[in-house]
Amino acid sequence: MIPAAPVAGTAAARSFPGTPAYLAAARSFVCSCLPASCPRRDDAALVISELATNAVLHSASGLPGGSYQVQVDLGAHAVEVTVIDQGPASVPVPARRPDGEGGFGLGLVAELADAYDSRPGPAGRTVWCRLDW
Repeated sequence: MIPAAPVAGTAAARSFPGTPAYLAAARSFVCSCLPASCPRRDDAALVISELATNAVLHSASGLPGGSYQVQVDLGAHAVEVTVIDQGPASVPVPARRPDGEGGFGLGLVAELADAYDSRPGPAGRTVWCRLDW
């Protein structure tokens, strides 16, 4: 049986363990929520990679037993991708890796997205972006 293509107005959510091993699964989940003809599929894959990576590296979601949630809201001409993490880690994590790599993810998301926001919540931080087409 072939699953039905995603349709506008649908929303999906899934939780992922806060380990780097599940970043590809988060990316696959977001892409599976988009129609095959979506012109922003590559952008959606890139922004979820950045947002999920930030949840794992820079929040309590990346601590042992941590997790984060990914939400996808599909509209007729846009997709909203949201990551809800478990808030600040108990030990500060450097924004840049020691080798100087990284630290550009949210700038990249802001550049690609048609709208973008980050806000603290009672159980963690919510970061979302909208990609129009």
